[in-house]
Amino acid sequence: MAITEEPGRLTLMVDDQLRASLHYICLSDASWVLEQIFVRPSQPATELAAQLITRFIELATAAHVTVKLLDPYAKRYFTQHPAPTLLADHQLPVSGAAAVQPVSLD
Repeated sequence: MAITEEPGRLTLMVDDQLRASLHYICLSDASWVLEQIFVRPSQPATELAAQLITRFIELATAAHVTVKLLDPYAKRYFTQHPAPTLLADHQLPVSGAAAVQPVSLD
């Protein structure tokens, strides 16, 4: 497995097949947004997402930025693996009445 890095995107490839990706936005020199993590169905989602998040943390720490989280899995990950110096204040909660709720497509 190899993680490929492009501006705003980390991808995890196995045998030239995309298995997982993490997308982020550089808002400024001091602020990034972790937008979305995608793991191909039938893959070990927790393991692959954790690898991408670990690499993202390394990049964000080296860039001395704070991070806002939009992806629900990333929010859950950081509740279990706190990174107070990395995360920006005022994150949207993952659960509860104040959490962002899915929009009905009907």
